[in-house]
Amino acid sequence: MELIKLEYVEEFDNYLDSEVALIYKGQPLGQDWARISKVAEELGEAIQAFIGYTGQNPRKGSYDSLEHVEDELADVALTAIYAIQHFTKNVSQTRDILDASQAKHVRYMKRVK
Repeated sequence: MELIKLEYVEEFDNYLDSEVALIYKGQPLGQDWARISKVAEELGEAIQAFIGYTGQNPRKGSYDSLEHVEDELADVALTAIYAIQHFTKNVSQTRDILDASQAKHVRYMKRVK
């Protein structure tokens, strides 16, 4: 089973490029910054959900769920993949980058065991 469907990665990247706000049209560096910054925005949402789940803010208490945290983390992961695709414009290259990164993590894990 394929974890990430590459055709959807390519399709969503094309959608984001075509539907970018008018202020970004013709501004490739602005679009690059926006794609990377979006990862940070999604991470902020995951952190906020985790704060709500754990009740870290005593003034607000616990008000969120682990499922919401997981959903937000999935958004972070996919948004990062879309950012990679934005730069490569090639799903095979995007897959190679992801595979190489995972292989690096596996090598690290095996080295520290």
